[in-house]
Amino acid sequence: MQSKRKKSAVEKVFTGIRGLDEVLLGGVPKGRSTLITGGTGTGKTVILNEFLYQGITQFKENGVYVAFEESKMDIIKNVKGFGWNYASLIAQKKLAFVDAGALREMTFESGQNYDLSPLIERVKYALKKVKAKRLVIDGLDNLFSRFQNKDAVRQALYQITAELKDSGVTVLMTAEKLGSDKGLSRYGVEEFVADGVIEIELVKGQQQFLRRMFAVKFRGTGFRSGIIEFEITDQGLLVYPKIPVENVVAKTDFQVRKGFGIKGLDDILGGGIPQGHMVLVSGNTGTGKTMFGMHFLKQGISEGENAVLVALEEPVEQVKKTALSHGWDFNRYEKEGKVSFVTTNLIDISNDRLLYQIISAVEGINAKRVLVDSISTLLSATMSEEQVRQFLLQLSRYFKAKGITFIMNCLSSTSFGAAHGQLLSSLVTNEMRLSSVTDGIIMLLFVERGQRIKKLLTVLKLRGSQHSKEIFSFEIEKGGIKMGEKYEE
Repeated sequence: MQSKRKKSAVEKVFTGIRGLDEVLLGGVPKGRSTLITGGTGTGKTVILNEFLYQGITQFKENGVYVAFEESKMDIIKNVKGFGWNYASLIAQKKLAFVDAGALREMTFESGQNYDLSPLIERVKYALKKVKAKRLVIDGLDNLFSRFQNKDAVRQALYQITAELKDSGVTVLMTAEKLGSDKGLSRYGVEEFVADGVIEIELVKGQQQFLRRMFAVKFRGTGFRSGIIEFEITDQGLLVYPKIPVENVVAKTDFQVRKGFGIKGLDDILGGGIPQGHMVLVSGNTGTGKTMFGMHFLKQGISEGENAVLVALEEPVEQVKKTALSHGWDFNRYEKEGKVSFVTTNLIDISNDRLLYQIISAVEGINAKRVLVDSISTLLSATMSEEQVRQFLLQLSRYFKAKGITFIMNCLSSTSFGAAHGQLLSSLVTNEMRLSSVTDGIIMLLFVERGQRIKKLLTVLKLRGSQHSKEIFSFEIEKGGIKMGEKYEE
């Protein structure tokens, strides 16, 4: 009989940085050292400052800041932009600074022998003074600028980290990365001495720099691997953790149907969409995709189910105006907390950021219905087909685990049906290989008959559900969609 897997004995402390603790599966190892490495301007110092500030204000863990690059007063001024009042924390003896003046007290002989005790004693005194539990060291590699070789740097690092571990503090420190092919740090030894390493970088986008990080190692404890995107906002860091792709228990319920509230359509669907399904509504411009989606959300709201609308094609205000013209006051629903809107910049779009925005909106109002209008907009932006598929797979797993019913619109490339008897023509629904990802497909199309343009609807598939296989006509009128009779040539 196999023994049960033992839980990691490494205790963690929350950083308090939005999203980062989720990436690190609970925070950084308590009483250990973590190295933040990256090039100039990547955000290393911001991470240190937020770790300190959130530690003091959220978790009542006082801190010490050891600065080698900037002066104490410059740091205090810089963090004011995030709303962090360091002067107040210093006055309350919750925060202390150790500046680089200690470097001048260190003695060197032939560049080989060194005495770090003045610096270490100064740090220990500051830790004791404010009863600190957190310590950050900014610009660690500047300490070794006068050292002659890597062995000296390694020995000094071991001395510092060993002394600080005895103090029981959790340490975050930064080191400069000189280039993508130059290793993780300037001297190439810092990452080996630290217990954990997070690498951050700037990547050129079309109109802006994109920030990315990934955890390289954490001794004795787990973390989420892979590239993680993040931003520096006016409130500090915002990290976009990926949704885990492990198997989840789907809360799909075929007995519970989510209707559109459109007379006739729910009957065509066999009572509505099964709870937890992801359904694609495909059609060309003007066929009514957005209207069907808004019907679905409005019906949910009327039944007490909050909703999220992800507006990618039209501005949110335009969506609200369109809804209001049909008598649906989405602006009021938003103020009442019944609906939440998500939008994003389609230039330099990030699928991880968009996932985070959608999930945050869903959890913020406990939404049970979601509309994405439209998924094809992501492909026309900067996402590849595979990125769109991965985006949908992650979103689908999350929604299914929560029992959330999800509709996404998709722009079809073909406008009209073909000749008599071939209404669907060459219209395809798997242009982005979405057919295998979705649980259902509703097809909307135009057809020209008798010098008139007609709108048609058919349900191509709806997993686990009996649905009509016929083609039906419909019209868009003031007040919404009106289903017509079964269409026959």
